[in-house]
Amino acid sequence: MREIEATLEAAVEAGVNLFDTADIYGQGDSERTLSRLLRRHRGRMFVVTKVGGRHSRYASAIRLAKPVLRMLVRSRPQLRNTVVRARTAAVSHNFHPDELRLAVEASRRRLRLDQLDGLLLHNPSISTLRDTEIHDFLAELLRAGSATHVGVSVESIAEVEAALRIPPVTIIQLPLVVANELSGTAILQQVRERNIAIFIREILRRPDSGIRNNFSLHNVVSAAIAPEFVTAAIIGVSTRSHLNELLSVLS
Repeated sequence: MREIEATLEAAVEAGVNLFDTADIYGQGDSERTLSRLLRRHRGRMFVVTKVGGRHSRYASAIRLAKPVLRMLVRSRPQLRNTVVRARTAAVSHNFHPDELRLAVEASRRRLRLDQLDGLLLHNPSISTLRDTEIHDFLAELLRAGSATHVGVSVESIAEVEAALRIPPVTIIQLPLVVANELSGTAILQQVRERNIAIFIREILRRPDSGIRNNFSLHNVVSAAIAPEFVTAAIIGVSTRSHLNELLSVLS
C-alpha cells in the first residue's frame, strides 16, 4: 500500500491531475487510498469513480487474502493473469437506481467527498443506457449536488450514441479502439455541441507493450491524445518505476 501511495503522490507532483477509479477496484481500497491523497492535494486532483459493478459474496474473503496474493504474484508473475481473470469473474452488474444510490453514497464516504468530481456508470448495457429511470437518476445526482459531472464508461460506438442521448451526461470514457472509430463520424458533432469530455482508456493493450519501449510508448500515447476531441488519456501504472518511465517518455 505504501508503494501505491508513493506512486500516486509522485504522479500529483509531476502534474497528473486526472485519477480514474471505481467502487469495485480493490473492493473499495482504491477509493480509500485516493481519499488520503485528496486530503493533501484536493485542488490538484480530479477524481472520477464508477458505479454499477458488484462483487460476489466471496469478495470480503478475497480482500483479506490480498497480502498473500500479492506475494504469490510477485514470486510467480505467471499467476497474474489467473488472478485478474478470477477477480473479473467475481463481478456482476446492477444498475437499478436504488442500488446505484447506495453505491454513490458509499463512494462518497470512501473518498470523503460531499460532491464527487465525476461519477460514471460502469460499462452498462444498451438497454440500461436507454432506460429513462437511469437518465433521471443521473440528473438527480447533479440536482442534489452529489456529483459535479456524470457520465458513462462504454465499450462500443453504439453505446457512445446511446450515452449521448442522456441529457445530463458530460463525460464519456471509452477504449482507444472505439475512439479511433469516432474520427470522421457525425457523432463528433454532438460531442462538440454538448461539450462532452472524452476520456480514453486501454491505450496500451498488450501487457508487455509501451513502458519497456520508450520510443514506441511515446508514439502510441501521442497518437492517442492527438485528436482534438480527446480530453484526457487514462494510463495505468503499477509501480513508481513504471510511472517514472512513463513520465520520461512524455516529457
